Amino acid sequence: MKGTISHRESFLAHIRKQLGGKDSSSSAPIQRPAWQHQFQWETNGLMSKEELVEQLKKQCQRIHTRVVETTPEEAPSVLRLLMTEYGEGSVITAADHRFEQYGFHPMFDSLQHEGFSVTNWDAEASREENIRLAEQAAYSVVFSDYTLAESGTVVLSSHQGQGRALHFLPMMYIVCIEKSTVVPRMIQAVSALNRSVEEGEQAKGAIHFISGPSNSADIEMNLVVGVHGPVRAVYLLIDDE
Repeated sequence: MKGTISHRESFLAHIRKQLGGKDSSSSAPIQRPAWQHQFQWETNGLMSKEELVEQLKKQCQRIHTRVVETTPEEAPSVLRLLMTEYGEGSVITAADHRFEQYGFHPMFDSLQHEGFSVTNWDAEASREENIRLAEQAAYSVVFSDYTLAESGTVVLSSHQGQGRALHFLPMMYIVCIEKSTVVPRMIQAVSALNRSVEEGEQAKGAIHFISGPSNSADIEMNLVVGVHGPVRAVYLLIDDE
C-alpha cells in the first residue's frame, strides 16, 4: 500500500523559519549553525595517527578482536599465514579494487590448492546465491572504509560487490584496515561520508558500524561471543602511510 504526503511544503517552510531562514517560502538551503561547543570534534581530535593506532589496539583487546599489523608489501602473505593458522575452509571476499591494489589475488589463487575455496561476492549472481555462499563460508575478507580508534569499530558500506551478508554470516571476519583511514571517532567518519555525497558521489545503500565479533550478554549478564554473527574477528592493519 502506497502512502501519501500531505502539507510537506508548509511543514518544511516552518522548519526553515525556525532555523533562521528569512523567507519561510524559499527553498534555499539552510546554513549550518556554528555551535559554540563542539566536543564531538574536540574529543581525541588532536591525537597523532600513532596515538590513534595505539588507542585502537587497546580497545580491540576489550572487544575480543585481534589486531595484526603489516606493510602493504607483506599484507597478502600475512593474511595467508593467518588463514593457515585458523584452518582451511571456504573464503568469500568483497569485489573491492583494493584487493588488486595490494596484490591479494595471486595469494587467493594459491589458496585454492591448499584446501581453501575462494569466491567473490558476485554482483551478477542472484541475491540468494551470494547469501548461500556467505552462509557456508568459514572466512569473510573485506576492507573497511574508516575505522574508529575510540571504539574499535570498522565502518563499511554495502554496494553491488559487497552485500550485508558478508559481514554477518561467515564464522570468521577478517577486515583489512588501511592505517590512513583510522579516525578518532564516529563524527569524523560520518562527516567524511556526508562530504562525499555533497561532492556528488552516490549515497551508500547501507553503512555498517561493526565492533568486533558478535557479543551478547542478554542472559543473566553473562557475555557470550559469536551468538548471532562471526565467532572471531581479526583486523589486518596495513601501514599505507
